Amino acid sequence: MQNLRSIMMKNRLQFLLRKNAGKQHLEIYQEEVSKLVIGKDIKVMSLEESDMILKMISDNMLFEQSNLAWSAKQIPFQDKHILKKIISDIQLKYDDIVYMQIKNSDICGLALLDRIDMFNVSFHYEDDSSGLITFYDKSLTNMLVVDFYEEWNEYFYDIEIHGKQWSYLVL
Repeated sequence: MQNLRSIMMKNRLQFLLRKNAGKQHLEIYQEEVSKLVIGKDIKVMSLEESDMILKMISDNMLFEQSNLAWSAKQIPFQDKHILKKIISDIQLKYDDIVYMQIKNSDICGLALLDRIDMFNVSFHYEDDSSGLITFYDKSLTNMLVVDFYEEWNEYFYDIEIHGKQWSYLVL
């Protein structure tokens, strides 16, 4: 019983430390999110809610690399027509909330978008410091990953789609 209490206290302390770190990064985080989302009504979920969702995602084997449904690699960053088409195709068939994860979502909270087409596909390379934007559907059974990076002074992005409902849209 004493061990259980000490584990719970340690977990609570770790949570509070993360929450405090999130407060220190929140302004920069909200600024990055605002550049990636169309509109002014930006919702950032509480850390408690985000933790529950991220735990469900990490427990779900669907998003492992072996379950990749579709991908495109080394797309020139300025060429956003593929990304725009994917977002548009998903929006036509899926008109519900999406969770958006970027750097520091684990300490600040996931961004909650009313629809996937609220994502600003015309974002600039500098708008997100991590180079990785991930979207999850409400049921956490579909995922879209946008991974952007620099190689030899050229900018690219890769796209991955996991899950049956979103992958069939681009096949």
